[in-house]
Amino acid sequence: MDILITNNPLCRDYFADIYNVEFSDISAYFILQKVRDFVHLGHGVLTHPRAGGLPPGTSPYKSVLLTGRQDMKNSLQSLEIVENSVKAYEKARTEFSEKHLEHFAKLDLSLLAPNAHKKH
Repeated sequence: MDILITNNPLCRDYFADIYNVEFSDISAYFILQKVRDFVHLGHGVLTHPRAGGLPPGTSPYKSVLLTGRQDMKNSLQSLEIVENSVKAYEKARTEFSEKHLEHFAKLDLSLLAPNAHKKH
């Protein structure tokens, strides 16, 4: 089963029966570091960490889908993608208003939802 790394409660609940969800109540920057840890173990990136073309740091939520099985053949490309995303987020951490969190959560979910039922 593929793995969803997320800090978004909406994604956690929406994808609970579809993916192995790894939910952590941490910043988007730390979610990317967690994704990097999984990639180092051989998991491949299935959804780009910067999906939607949003500038780094513009949302408190981050959800990234990874392969469920460890396979080192795609890990170098996945590692490059994740490392570039981590570097971009290092420069752009932002504080977010509580009143906008629901909007950001829905945006993150909408970026991932089209992939929910694709076979990998």
